[in-house]
Amino acid sequence: APGKLRKAAALAIAALLMVIGLFGYQQWQLAGLRSKWSGMSTKVKSLETVTGQISQYRPWFDTSFRCLSILKQLTSAFPEDGSVTAKTVEIRDMNTVTCSGQAANYAALIRTVHHLGTNSGVSDLVPQTRGKSPIQFTFEYRMNGALNENR
Repeated sequence: APGKLRKAAALAIAALLMVIGLFGYQQWQLAGLRSKWSGMSTKVKSLETVTGQISQYRPWFDTSFRCLSILKQLTSAFPEDGSVTAKTVEIRDMNTVTCSGQAANYAALIRTVHHLGTNSGVSDLVPQTRGKSPIQFTFEYRMNGALNENR
């Protein structure tokens, strides 16, 4: 039995040394990574600052002109004879549009809403009306996806 006990003790010591060795290797790797991080942390902080500034000022330098494209699409839906006119237009979060105005008659308003609804990307178009000739209207819709600006 003393031989078996020696073998068990030797295996336990070997396993313990292996675990200690693995932890030592891990600590050595972590020390190397900490050293690399300390060398690049100032550059990373600088880049994070620049990224924050880019995010802050990106809307000012957006070349897609999303709001203007939304307005172009909206105005192209209105008839040129002035039978439907907009009083207020609000664009929220670059994708939700609310438009209020007057229409000479219900048929002209429905044609305008239908024309707007046929544009790609327009969804959830809900018109609301009040009164009779001139009709007060408000409609809201969502713009989904990219706009086709070359229409």
